[in-house]
Amino acid sequence: MEQKIPAYQSPDVAYSLRMATEALQSGNYSRALEFIEKTLSIDPDSAMAWHEKANCLDEMGRCEEALNCYETAIRLDSNHAEAWFNKGLTLKKMGREKEAFDCMSRGVDLALGK
Repeated sequence: MEQKIPAYQSPDVAYSLRMATEALQSGNYSRALEFIEKTLSIDPDSAMAWHEKANCLDEMGRCEEALNCYETAIRLDSNHAEAWFNKGLTLKKMGREKEAFDCMSRGVDLALGK
């Protein structure tokens, strides 16, 4: 009997995320989104992919959409320190200072193991 590997271990997921990261780093956010969408079509429960999608959307100025993606990432992995912190940065851009501080603080605490 053939053993099925989890979606997050799929070579297609790893490749798509790697390509998305490269596109993000070069500032090609629309290309990065294409790779992230491919990743999410294979593994819709990837907190990392949702976090990267949020980062892309934030860079594109699509803050409300980015917040929704950060929230999805956090729902999937409540200990995702970067998602918490970056959600806070997006909230700060939107002028939502109190929420921003709370999210960034949560992200820092998680990163420090608190």
